[in-house]
Amino acid sequence: MYLNIALILIAAVCFIIIIALFIRKIPRLRTLDVDTVPEAQAAKVRDRILLDRMLRKTTAGKEIVKNKTIPIFAILKNAILKVFKKIYEMEKSFEKHSSGGSGLSDAELNNKIKHLLDEAKQLIKNENIADAEKILIEIISLDHKNVDAYKMLAQVYLNEKEYKQAIQTFQFILKVEMKNSKTIVKKDESGKEKKSITNALELAILYTDIGTIYQKMGKNDQSLINYKKALDLEPNNPKHLDQIIEISIMLKNKEMAAEMLSRLAGVNPENQKLKEWQDKINDLK
Repeated sequence: MYLNIALILIAAVCFIIIIALFIRKIPRLRTLDVDTVPEAQAAKVRDRILLDRMLRKTTAGKEIVKNKTIPIFAILKNAILKVFKKIYEMEKSFEKHSSGGSGLSDAELNNKIKHLLDEAKQLIKNENIADAEKILIEIISLDHKNVDAYKMLAQVYLNEKEYKQAIQTFQFILKVEMKNSKTIVKKDESGKEKKSITNALELAILYTDIGTIYQKMGKNDQSLINYKKALDLEPNNPKHLDQIIEISIMLKNKEMAAEMLSRLAGVNPENQKLKEWQDKINDLK
């Protein structure tokens, strides 16, 4: 009997801790529509993993497993997950309704957003990150496609080394920018048609930002994928070529590194790093 009471108390404490942690993260959920970016869907899975991990890793959890008292916790876990599901549904509802019905005219809304952006910039400058994040989320609630707010929010996450959040936010910006892009077809001197994208520079910068974050996380394969996408948009940009050479060497991809070095030498023959890169490539097995 006492064991059951103790287990229930432990379960209650775990429940409170999980809910407290989750509520602290609710403002983050408002930054993105959970159906818009794939990584956000994974948050639901993370909550389940967190709960299971707590049961496995804590001493009490091990005893529960050892004594086969799982049914008690299974009931509580299901209750917790139902609460989480309800919170997610509320957040999704918030996202759908917050973008409209502000009661402001277009001019008033634009002025308010501009004021809030300036306020957020000042808060970031003063290293008041928590308040800056709240302001940026408020902007997004007023204009869920405000790229400037998302960019600032991504930088906040990046500076705080919250890399998954930063990538998720940059990926959302990327989707917005891709929807805004237009393809232009022009003919060169030989009469051959050449396609270009109106906002190629903005897209390339975003792919580079995402690649850089993946590199900080040690996910060099993902980093290379994004750097190559940036290069596709700007084929002669020495910065993209330089980044791909560096990552290729780290991945010991000699063929890729040599190909990019050749292209870099063609577009920027005065580059001081050409010999350094070549020596590193020669050392690859």
